Amino acid sequence: MLVLVGIALLVALVPATTVLAGPPTPPDYGKYNPTDQPGQPPEWWGVEKVIPIPSAPGGVARIITDPLVGIGSAASGWVTFWCQSNLGFKYNVGATGLNKLSTYGVKAWGAQILIVPGPGVYPIVELEPGLWVDLSTTTYVELDLGTFKTDANGLGGVKGASKLPSGYVYNVAVVVSDSNGVPVLSAAAYPPAPGPFPYPPTEDTNGFIVY
Repeated sequence: MLVLVGIALLVALVPATTVLAGPPTPPDYGKYNPTDQPGQPPEWWGVEKVIPIPSAPGGVARIITDPLVGIGSAASGWVTFWCQSNLGFKYNVGATGLNKLSTYGVKAWGAQILIVPGPGVYPIVELEPGLWVDLSTTTYVELDLGTFKTDANGLGGVKGASKLPSGYVYNVAVVVSDSNGVPVLSAAAYPPAPGPFPYPPTEDTNGFIVY
């Protein structure tokens, strides 16, 4: 849920690994902030869990769930992911209301931006307190998150991890497509962020740090 800047992107392709397919199981991580870590976002942001990890940026890792919405249908779904990770994009994607016994593919695409050690002149900007990135390093990233086959009730999903280089902020939008490549689920609408850099202006995308 980091807000990033939409600028021209270069093409890069990053494969997914450790994909597990099967019926969706919405994660339940229990109490939101069991160790009462200070300065955390409100739970209604979609934060499932705050986990103290001293090596992570800010000293914590957050697990977040963002919704997916049907494109021209009543289908719905979600993306649960780790907002701070030393591996890459750790995800659990689930969907309901799709065609039964059908195959769907899951991809994500968006931005990769280099984290820099401190403030400077533009295009170095502060995304969050103490988190600086160099926008001139922004490149395009595309992730193949796997495929799944729905059950007799139209339920399905994938979970796994896409390995990504550390030292970057990522912001991706997950899309579920049918066997013909037609998108059926995408990121939910989200109000534009205030300020001069509302990226992206209409989608609640998945922002995370790989450290």
